[in-house]
Amino acid sequence: MLDINLMDAQLKQKQEELETRAKKLSDELMHVNEEISKDSEDRAQQLENEEVAEEIAEQTQQELQQVKHAILRIKQGEYTRCELCEEEIEQDRLMALPYVSLCVQCASDG
Repeated sequence: MLDINLMDAQLKQKQEELETRAKKLSDELMHVNEEISKDSEDRAQQLENEEVAEEIAEQTQQELQQVKHAILRIKQGEYTRCELCEEEIEQDRLMALPYVSLCVQCASDG
């Protein structure tokens, strides 16, 4: 049986990790923008690195929102129910991806 309290604790820990990562990425992006090289080759590399960092920051924010949503679903007593079909989400799925909100069927249909 799925231990909801354990899942809640794991999600809160993941939330802290993602918030720390997001802060570091934000600081790095601000620092990169402050120090633009005058050398065109270095500047091109900086811009490429900045694009990668922005993509990682965006993915981190998306994952953070999913984690926060899962924590809210736990508080509302809806954590194990699919948001679309309202059937139970498979325990193995929740254990593998604790912030999912759709069952396998609904996720594959979407």
